[in-house]
Amino acid sequence: MPFSPSTIHLPLRAGLMLLALGLAAPTVSHAQSQQNAPKKELSDKVSEELAKIRTQTDAKNYDGALAIIDGLLKISGPESYDMALLSQVKAQILLTKGEYAKSIPPLETAVTLSDKYSFFDDRQSQELTYYLSQLYYQEAVTSKVVADQKKYYEKAVTYMDKWAARNTKPNPDVQLYYATLLFYQSQLDPNNPDRKLLKRAQEEVEKGLRMSARPKDTFYLLLFATLQQQEKIKESIDVLELYLKLKPDAKSYWPQLASLYLNQQNDTRVILTIERAQQHGAMVSPKDNFTLVGLYFNIGQFDYVIDLLAKGLKNGTIENEQRNWELLAAAYMQQHKELKAIEVLKEASKLYPDAGSILAQIAQTYYQLEKIEDAYTFAKAAVAKKLEKPWTTELFLAYVSYELKKYDEALVAVNKAASYPQGAKDAERLKKGIEDAIAEAAALREQIAAETGKKAQKQGATKAPAAQPSKK
Repeated sequence: MPFSPSTIHLPLRAGLMLLALGLAAPTVSHAQSQQNAPKKELSDKVSEELAKIRTQTDAKNYDGALAIIDGLLKISGPESYDMALLSQVKAQILLTKGEYAKSIPPLETAVTLSDKYSFFDDRQSQELTYYLSQLYYQEAVTSKVVADQKKYYEKAVTYMDKWAARNTKPNPDVQLYYATLLFYQSQLDPNNPDRKLLKRAQEEVEKGLRMSARPKDTFYLLLFATLQQQEKIKESIDVLELYLKLKPDAKSYWPQLASLYLNQQNDTRVILTIERAQQHGAMVSPKDNFTLVGLYFNIGQFDYVIDLLAKGLKNGTIENEQRNWELLAAAYMQQHKELKAIEVLKEASKLYPDAGSILAQIAQTYYQLEKIEDAYTFAKAAVAKKLEKPWTTELFLAYVSYELKKYDEALVAVNKAASYPQGAKDAERLKKGIEDAIAEAAALREQIAAETGKKAQKQGATKAPAAQPSKK
């Protein structure tokens, strides 16, 4: 099956820690920065109302808390610490209510003001930036409007770029999200993936792989996806090989690896992949087994074809279909074991008694063995059955009948072949030969009859009694 990174799911956290609601006197790790920057302290009015907000949230009266906050936001300076903190708290409450889209504007205000004036410490700023990216990502994947998707992805990536620029501690989970985000953004136009973004996604996922001794499986799958989209087939095969070495029970990815080798026209590697998969319980369906048979046939390994088909048709690991019996016979023919092929076809004819093509193949095989009478017998039986191309078998019957000097039967068969547009041309050539043979045979019979008649007359004249002399 084609790989889809939709299997990579990074759920949005249900909400943020309500850090600010418990602050009577906010602490800030940074020293006062710009000389004209707003003070990093709450106004008296906001400080007084924090307790009321906390009371409302404890009672799960979130709408009541939001009403208080909205009232305070109206009287807060647009770049004040009040604005930053109240916006953060409002976003947190909206997230708790599950109103993710509505939480974005206040959270974005809080993050923007914190970035500008260092209102929050590094850890909190990083958390808020990460959550904001996730919120935009969620909007991007749920939106049905391409223009909005593009805008939301750009926002999500912008905030993750900020997060990555300030990050000092490896975090594989966030790194996986970052790489996934870039990958999805690259796929906005599925017919024309953004190769620059794909390259960035590849680089970020490779960083994530180096962050731990045992990376999550998803890193390998995402790296595989980025390489595939960049048409780096050999590299993508190498990654999938490594993944399946680590996770051989990942049954759904063995067919994908086999398909990649098949597209490379590397039949040997496809065979090895299927056989390895079967050791782990994957690719064991009759369809997969028949694929293996076909591959062995293509590379001329007829012993394996015969072994797989002979066993599979008996135990059900190969579908018991007419074509598979015919393929088994063909494998014997490739080994010049015509009598074994005939034996297989005769067995198949019992299973499929209406299939004239099986009898026709038996007839042709007997003809190759110069057993003309047997060829005639099975060809005659074949034309009485259902045939996909009846004119070909009628022509064959006409030919063997001609060889056996059964000219009248040959003429009937060739006329039937000629009744089909597809067989008319070849039939006419053969028909002339048959008619000539019939004419020659008729002429020969007439000649023989004439000669026989003359001989009989001569013999009659010789045996006639002599005339007696008259007596006077």
